[in-house]
Amino acid sequence: MTTNQVFAITALVIVGIFFGIVAMLGLPQSILEWIITDGALAIILYISYLAIGVFQGPSKPRMR
Repeated sequence: MTTNQVFAITALVIVGIFFGIVAMLGLPQSILEWIITDGALAIILYISYLAIGVFQGPSKPRMR
């Protein structure tokens, strides 16, 4: 799989887990709670992006 596919699948899994937890605990009721929830999701996705970059290593040049 390419890095883009790995990132997309990982992001979908994390978003699904995050929204599953939010649904179990109750949806945010105010604008401030939605902003906090979106901020937490953004941080989780950014950390996932960094983790994928670390585990994949540097990109290799293509030989023609």
